[in-house]
Amino acid sequence: AGDYYLEKFDTTVAYDQNLSLPMIHAAIAANPSLKLFGSPWSPPAWMKDNNDMLWGGSLLDEAKESWAQYFAKWITAYEAQGVPVWGVTVQNEPEAKQPWESCIYTPEQTRDFVAEHLGPALEEAHPDVKILGYDHNKDHIEEWADALLGADSASAKYMDGIAFHWYSGSCFDNVANVAESYPDALLLPSEACFELTVLSDDEGEATWIANGTWSKGEGYGYDIMGDLNAGSSGWTDWNILLDHEGGPNHVNNFCDAPVIADLREDAERAVYLHPQYFYLGHFSKFLLPDSVRVHSTVGGSDAPGGDCAWPYGGCDATTLQATAFLRPDGQTAVVVMNCGEDKEMKLAAEGGVITNTVPANSIQTYLLPAAN
Repeated sequence: AGDYYLEKFDTTVAYDQNLSLPMIHAAIAANPSLKLFGSPWSPPAWMKDNNDMLWGGSLLDEAKESWAQYFAKWITAYEAQGVPVWGVTVQNEPEAKQPWESCIYTPEQTRDFVAEHLGPALEEAHPDVKILGYDHNKDHIEEWADALLGADSASAKYMDGIAFHWYSGSCFDNVANVAESYPDALLLPSEACFELTVLSDDEGEATWIANGTWSKGEGYGYDIMGDLNAGSSGWTDWNILLDHEGGPNHVNNFCDAPVIADLREDAERAVYLHPQYFYLGHFSKFLLPDSVRVHSTVGGSDAPGGDCAWPYGGCDATTLQATAFLRPDGQTAVVVMNCGEDKEMKLAAEGGVITNTVPANSIQTYLLPAAN
């Protein structure tokens, strides 16, 4: 407590050596081009006015510089372990007082912390690391973007973009407005999952573990497409892999995930793939890094749109959903999704028209050859 010079900071990150770092190293070995970013949920308790990492609280004025230097030392420590850090967010869900690790910031407090402490600290120690602000729900993204990126904002010169979550509903118009106002900013959906405490499944436990819920795959696809079409540059799942209970979670906030590991002694299989896994694949496999979005429209759709209403994770079944990207190899990938009944489709692009039936509750990807 009160270690304002961070003399007790563990530069060996010993706590992470057992589980976190081996997992990260394995992921990097599988895909060396991974972009890894860190999102702090709470400063140490002694840095906060409630002296607790849980239940919100705020960063003490006298701890702001220490907390900024903590970011820099953590990045240095991870890079020493062979883990390159691409970016950080300032604070996970800064508007929420939660029973888990949390810390409250206003947009103005975040602006000042970045301008006076975090921005200069990372500019000196890690100038290539990106700083993303907000990292909370899309319903308030415009207010936060104006505070952090606006022409008169003291933090703007340090900010690379805005991160956001999906828990307030689709809110695609809000994202599109930010993209229009700040075309050079990186917009990154930084967290999404289905909380089982909010959206439980009707299936029994065994059925859910083995099969998951198809509509949750559709929910992922709908949000990914809407965010991309609104100007986002990626999409982040909160939990790729969880156990058969939807955990572990130290406050029982259990969730669904694309991959479920059945750790019970009598388990028939070790790993099950849920629909979210396959829906994600249509984007992660076909929309290659450095692809550029191509303007596309769907007849009868008012996209980007998106209802800013809770709960999250729905899908508009009245029309097809689609997004298109020009890939570095010259091919154009078009992802088409249907959350309703069978629909006829005509895909018109330079060079011709493709006619097809998009089956009910399905997702398809078309690869159009490079132009000659």
